Amino acid sequence: MDITPKEMEETRIARWGKVEPYGETFIESRLPGMKKNIYKIINRGVLENKGVVPAIPGDHRFSVTFIEVPVGQGASLHAHKTEEVFCPLNGRMEVLWSDDKGQQYSVMLNQWDVISCPIGVMRGFRNPNDHALVVYSVVGGNDEEVGRIAWHPDVIKAAESTGLVYGEDGYIKESTPT
Repeated sequence: MDITPKEMEETRIARWGKVEPYGETFIESRLPGMKKNIYKIINRGVLENKGVVPAIPGDHRFSVTFIEVPVGQGASLHAHKTEEVFCPLNGRMEVLWSDDKGQQYSVMLNQWDVISCPIGVMRGFRNPNDHALVVYSVVGGNDEEVGRIAWHPDVIKAAESTGLVYGEDGYIKESTPT
């Protein structure tokens, strides 16, 4: 395959500073403690915001995301149909998970440590640092294979009170007041 430097730049390179984060990408986006900037680099992955477009187009066999997590913030318990890998790039990261009986666990990762969360395990994370944490994340499978996120039922219920719900198409939307 021949590819010119111009084609490589336009279709295969995501330049930091040019990739814009997406705000409300998940049903949990407005919940206290769940603020983060999501930078989609390759594939949409499991995002719940229909408007998100990755920086590098195409149908890849994996999804790459950078997650910028403010101090004390993180992600609620959720699961995927495929594996998910986290690697904190500039500090520590607390990874949380629960078993089928509801028992909760956590482990502290140091900068550059890597964890591979198994399929179906409810997992979440927190930034325990005194600075914003940048996390490199990979989810296996193309956009069709990864399916949707399975949120802990408490997360979906709490999100409804913030005005975010799922539309008939399965993506997040603003709830309509009754």
